[in-house]
Amino acid sequence: MGWKIALSMLLLPGLVGMTQLVSYSSQPGDVGQSVPMLLPHSLSSVQSFEDANQTTVLVFYHPHCPCTRATIRCMERMIASFTSQPTIIAYAFVPSGETDHWIESETTDKLRSFGNVSIVADHNAKACRQFDVATSGHVLVYNDSKLSFSGGITPSRGHEGNCDSGVAFLHSVNGESEDRREWPVFGCAIVVPSEGA
Repeated sequence: MGWKIALSMLLLPGLVGMTQLVSYSSQPGDVGQSVPMLLPHSLSSVQSFEDANQTTVLVFYHPHCPCTRATIRCMERMIASFTSQPTIIAYAFVPSGETDHWIESETTDKLRSFGNVSIVADHNAKACRQFDVATSGHVLVYNDSKLSFSGGITPSRGHEGNCDSGVAFLHSVNGESEDRREWPVFGCAIVVPSEGA
């Protein structure tokens, strides 16, 4: 009987740890409640858009968030299925006191490899606040300046693979209508809810 208790004492921490890990990976981040329904004519640190009759994809990310690597790899796989090339702008969070060099990371390198992405250093999360985005990996799609997708494109935190939100993102980029516009985002916090005000 004693060996059963000893065995359970050895296994219990592992089971607790596994449960916490699963809970963490499936827990979405905060999602803003007032994402602009219309794309502003002028975006933070980006020139005004001259052609509003196009698809614009905005990616908000923390350059050192390991969860967001999955988001970028998912997007990379979907690019081949885009029916036309959207304007893609990636806002890389830069905390107070850091320089633009802080955005250099594996995630930023991967985004640059797409070749068609404008990367903007988002000092003090100014753009995140403009778009009411709080979590790394939040993606917005605007078609003809109207919001058609808001959320994450991964099935859980740091995990890649097919998921309903990824399909909805691809449909939105390709101009196909979707019943659901808002999706959970799985990533690290960029803006703490109390800071977003």
